[in-house]
Amino acid sequence: MARHKLDSVNDFARRGYNLRIRCLGCERVIDASAVEMLQELHRRRASRQIEAMEHRMRCQTCGHRGAHISPVESEF
Repeated sequence: MARHKLDSVNDFARRGYNLRIRCLGCERVIDASAVEMLQELHRRRASRQIEAMEHRMRCQTCGHRGAHISPVESEF
């Protein structure tokens, strides 16, 4: 994987990556579509910056607030 600066969900989508979201509480991992995430963030008028999202996300399993977001290759 080449090194790209991925500071926002827009950057992930533009480079063809999805988001791998890992809960910092229970270590649960999910993969999310960057394009779908962009649509949801636009609808909510929320920040698209990865750092802001990492602090804001809440795990659906354990309720912990905080996550680590990394790129994962899109599968078409």
